[in-house]
Amino acid sequence: MIGKIPFSRLALWNVDGRARAFAEKVPCTPLTALLLRMRGFSEDDPAEARATLSPGLGDSLDSLDLGLPSKKAADLWKGLKGAERVVIYGDYDADGACATALAMEMALATFREVRYFIPHRHREGYGVHENVVKAIARSGCDLLVAVDCGTRDIKALQAAREFGIPVIVFDHHAPGEILPEGAVVVNPHVEGDSEARTLCAAGVLWTWASKEGLAPAGWLEERADLAALATLADHVPLGTLNRAIVKKGLEKIRSSVRPGLRSLVSAIGGDAPGADEEFLVMKVIPCLNAAGRLGLADISVNVLLGGENLDRNVKELVRLNRKRQSLSGEILEETLPKVRDGVSLVLSDFSWPVGVLSGVASRLCSDTGHPVALASLSGDHVRGTLRVPQGADAMGILEKISPHLISWGGHRFAAGFSVSIESWGKVRALIEDILLSTRPEPGMIQAIEHPPELLNIEEVGSMSSLGPFGAGNPFPLFFAHGGGGIELSPLGRDGKHIRVSCRGNEFLAFGGYPLSDCIRNSPGWTYRARINNWQGRSRIDFIIESVAVGDDPEREGNCL
Repeated sequence: MIGKIPFSRLALWNVDGRARAFAEKVPCTPLTALLLRMRGFSEDDPAEARATLSPGLGDSLDSLDLGLPSKKAADLWKGLKGAERVVIYGDYDADGACATALAMEMALATFREVRYFIPHRHREGYGVHENVVKAIARSGCDLLVAVDCGTRDIKALQAAREFGIPVIVFDHHAPGEILPEGAVVVNPHVEGDSEARTLCAAGVLWTWASKEGLAPAGWLEERADLAALATLADHVPLGTLNRAIVKKGLEKIRSSVRPGLRSLVSAIGGDAPGADEEFLVMKVIPCLNAAGRLGLADISVNVLLGGENLDRNVKELVRLNRKRQSLSGEILEETLPKVRDGVSLVLSDFSWPVGVLSGVASRLCSDTGHPVALASLSGDHVRGTLRVPQGADAMGILEKISPHLISWGGHRFAAGFSVSIESWGKVRALIEDILLSTRPEPGMIQAIEHPPELLNIEEVGSMSSLGPFGAGNPFPLFFAHGGGGIELSPLGRDGKHIRVSCRGNEFLAFGGYPLSDCIRNSPGWTYRARINNWQGRSRIDFIIESVAVGDDPEREGNCL
């Protein structure tokens, strides 16, 4: 889905003498050198640029600091080797499912009997719950391992302590004022360096196991696919370490080692050897997320672990994702005009399925640039999700109203909360007031002016050495000037997409049909170049990202 961007927010770059000189020092192509300059790399330090083009997983792990609890957790894990009753307590999103699957495989290699539990999103909600801990205790438990949750679950983990159950938490959510007493909390946001604080939950667990020598290096590398999926799913910044994790994980996914993942990729029409980060984010991860949003996350864990009824569970993931897409589309169509026009930034409807709201809120925030909160009824209380653009702080917003909330947590850009039905009216008004006053200045969008016809497969492949791309490490953007006899033609069968021909080049505008007139009158658009491999042949597709619009009524090409 493409959007519109004021021309004044575009910072356009060109390959110049400085880029060519930098390219000789690195060495790399001039376009890649220009990208390095655009991302702040110094021309005086080509060694740093070389390291960025070839991120080393070993070096990143060696320098990583997860904090003092890392060793305590390792000692506890090793000391309980052979334990017969171990429980993994996970979360229902893709990061939680991947972390649960990884913890299961690690635990099964160390302990005798291992089982897992993931709460139901609608019946129980996020986090470790006291009543579940008590049920686990009654069944017998020698070690409780919480992944992607636990840092704020004070009462529940206090109950575990009272039952004499040792607890290890592997999490990446922001901590509260106190930590669960008696639990060993491996959370870089409690103790850890800046690189560690960019990890998702599965990334925390995977790097911990590597640094503490909990498993052979080769064994862990085979499971980098789980850490990579979770890293992309949680949209954590793709710095040096996370890029190296995703790169290693992609290697494993492409070699189709994991049967369930191979089956899922095939079921959605993909090809494992050709899978890239975009395919995982757009196709695979939504299926893994769909189970926890509309059903039971256990289905995703089963597929990742290659458990029983694999084919049936893969089909169920695909079905649930189609249902999610349909429901999300309906809610987006209803809410987008209200958010875009500033009617409201906090929207609720108790008929909405809670599980799809986070994805819709992310889309609303991305498309409009506004902070957005969506909420619906979940059991006997209201559950909401908050998304904010760069420059805002979701956790800071919820902290201001925390006395009125039952629970809350999350990250800087994404957070969730729950509130009683009786308090929802007041809380809704409070959040609305805060969001209306939260207007972060949009940043500049950097793009390269470069003739599309000069972008060949070798050049695009060279730029891909800066990948994998994603949060904090966006795909390289280019700018193409409009005018010169633009021709539009349909693309696909549903009428939503169009093909744009301009100056002898062809661009694909997915979801671009509503902007047809805008494209015809636009001064240009940003696009990215994607290598398309199909039936043994490769070509470059030019994908339009945003259509530039004029900044004042007098400007030619204004289509605001």
